[in-house]
Amino acid sequence: MKETKDREYQRKIEEMQAKQEKLQKNKLAAGKKRVGYRHDLHNQKLEEQAAADAARMEEEEKRREQLDKLAATVAVDVPYDPLRVLKDTESTVSRMKETDYIGKFQLFKIVGYEDDAIQGDMRLKVEKALRNAGLVNTDYGRQIMKSIKPPAEPRKDMVSTVFKNEDKT
Repeated sequence: MKETKDREYQRKIEEMQAKQEKLQKNKLAAGKKRVGYRHDLHNQKLEEQAAADAARMEEEEKRREQLDKLAATVAVDVPYDPLRVLKDTESTVSRMKETDYIGKFQLFKIVGYEDDAIQGDMRLKVEKALRNAGLVNTDYGRQIMKSIKPPAEPRKDMVSTVFKNEDKT
């Protein structure tokens, strides 16, 4: 009896193993089928991307050709001349010919002194000599500068009375 039980047990194990192998084969076949399907989908997607890239490149090439044609129609045909930037334009030259009054009148009123008038002032020359001698900030230098009269007397409204009392000390 024990042998029959063992055989029966052995037969059940073999049946279960056969079922298990059959299930595994079915799963393997289904897996291969699914992998093949996914592989086909992937290839199809790659082909669609390649077609879209080719269409995009073709469109870009057409656009670039159109832009090149447009650039050729509006291109400036001027020889290289860096000094041309500094020259007058035809418009300014014609305007100067029409209205030749530049330099005939003074645009702004100049308020101040000319260089020659300042350099000719005796006070400036004495101050420069005192400065070179190192005596400009001494009592002697101040006394000399006070004693020199300006080339023209200042107007009465230009004289300040603020420091009038300091001069008497």
